[in-house]
Amino acid sequence: MKHDRTLTTAAGPIFPDFLQWAKEAGESRDTILEIEKVATRLDLTDEELDLIPADLSYFEKVVAASPYGAVSRSKNLEAARNRGNSRVRAALGRFLAACGQQPSDAGARASHDRAIDFIAANEGFVEGGAHFTTGTHRPFLLVRARARLALPDLDQAEFDRLWHDATPDGRKSLRKFARRVEELRRGHNLWPELADLLPREDFEVPAVSDRARRLPWDSLPAEFRADAEEVFRQTLRQPSDMKEWAREQMRFGRSAVEIDAEIAARVGDKKKKLPKNIETALAGYRQATTWLLRESHAPETGFAGLGTLRDAFTTDALEAACAAQIARSAASPTLKDADESSTLWSRFTNLTTIARHGLRDPEILARIRLVRMFHADYVLSPIEMTADAEAICNRLRKSPHLAAAFVNAPARLGDISAKELATASTDFAKDRALRLSACAAAYTIQVSRALRPANLFMTRRRATPSCPRNLTWIADREHAELRFSGGEVKNGETLVVNVLGDDAKVLWQWDKVDRPKLMKLRGLHESPYLFPGTAAPRLRKSSLNLPGGCMSVASILELWDLGDRQLGLGLTPHQCRHALATLLLAVKPGAFGTVASVLANTEQVAKRHYGKDSGEAAAVAVRAALLERHPDIFARMQRRT
Repeated sequence: MKHDRTLTTAAGPIFPDFLQWAKEAGESRDTILEIEKVATRLDLTDEELDLIPADLSYFEKVVAASPYGAVSRSKNLEAARNRGNSRVRAALGRFLAACGQQPSDAGARASHDRAIDFIAANEGFVEGGAHFTTGTHRPFLLVRARARLALPDLDQAEFDRLWHDATPDGRKSLRKFARRVEELRRGHNLWPELADLLPREDFEVPAVSDRARRLPWDSLPAEFRADAEEVFRQTLRQPSDMKEWAREQMRFGRSAVEIDAEIAARVGDKKKKLPKNIETALAGYRQATTWLLRESHAPETGFAGLGTLRDAFTTDALEAACAAQIARSAASPTLKDADESSTLWSRFTNLTTIARHGLRDPEILARIRLVRMFHADYVLSPIEMTADAEAICNRLRKSPHLAAAFVNAPARLGDISAKELATASTDFAKDRALRLSACAAAYTIQVSRALRPANLFMTRRRATPSCPRNLTWIADREHAELRFSGGEVKNGETLVVNVLGDDAKVLWQWDKVDRPKLMKLRGLHESPYLFPGTAAPRLRKSSLNLPGGCMSVASILELWDLGDRQLGLGLTPHQCRHALATLLLAVKPGAFGTVASVLANTEQVAKRHYGKDSGEAAAVAVRAALLERHPDIFARMQRRT
């Protein structure tokens, strides 16, 4: 787990020290209970509490973002988690102040309160005479909770610290805070009461450090790009291209023996598996190439001396790229551990393919193999990545009520959406309620037959030229069918999902009622996608002419996170596949063929992910626990399968 590595190298006070201080200092019972829940939230035992550093940065990035469903069955899990996080955060600040690691924030908080109170008191409709639009004060709340300085004394160094400690959502708030401060400082003549309460300088938003420096393909020299594209074309040479090339060579008078030998050399010793999506393959080759160049060519020096793709494949460049990838992962609690990520495997696979079939250079191929061997501990193929699946299975086994929450997610999110929409008085509240309806619809599909995220969020409810629809209503409100052709599924298999009964009602509510409302609210005129937006598909399918109008990846993640905060599951869209597999094995222990069929995988992959060691015994334990607590859960699951 990411936090295990961070914890073993952490210095300073740890959570047992924090907990002991809380008890001795007379902190409230609720606060102490929230501190004790942290171990369970991170899937640790009480004895392993000493692995958690008593550090505000770690708390914000790891603890505060962890799922809450395992420690609470509140009807409003989002509010319960926010309340629990607030109690632990405030107590942790007092503990660190008592340890002399940060100053007392009582005076600093009061200065933030004065500015926030003034802004909030003057919010409303600007057309009606209000000074500020509703919500102007919200970004100030995060800064008030975490800043160590009074608001007028807040400087760039403190802003940088807040940025470094923040989660991705927190950084969005900090961006808004920086904009708000700039706007308010420029309008000081309009609000003289506020002038002395604001920071004395504007803030510059730091570059994101967790991710690598972006290196656009178009920024590379034109001569290099032209050479690389030709190599990629050779790499992706199709059988029809090879036949035409061979005929052309024979017309030039070359001997059949020479042509046959060159074809054999191009194909290589092993049978080449041609990619089904040429555009995706090209994107992978370009990404691997920029990954290789990023560390070996600094921004200040540019790409001097870089003429051909062959020049980029040096041992030093390969070593530097690997070292930087591993270091980025080690330094960030938000990225996967290098030995739990398939990034290096993906990069080496693409580079090997280019060297073998495009450059056809044994020396470069040998270099890649050697550097890959040097970093073999971090070259993990997606097939070997079973830790994620095991973690989901264990979580469901330890907390059977989470399995029930997963199965009942569509109805629960649908109910929350309906209640919030009925009471929504602002566009912000309506947008939130409608997005919850969208997440409920996504869950109706995932609990029926969990799709890969690319298929789930590219689902089309209407056909466009050269692109058929996926969603068909067999019976209104009762039966929806989603059909995906082999050309748009990862392993090339046709995939059909049937959404029935109560789940169909939730999907109908989104498709026919709430989706049009959200599109009108957001000013979206038309979109063929079930989940509409303004983005274009990231990886277009060669067999389909996918139109624009889908959600961006960022919007999808925000949508899903909004729903997960209500459920407390801590699942991503892809991890729903692991959850569904666990439940299926609970219904039918050892039925890996069924799991493979439902997930559109092979039985070998299903066994590798879900059949390790005592996998069947674990499934039996899940079944027994679930039947004891939720006797109707498997009747619903049987109907879905």
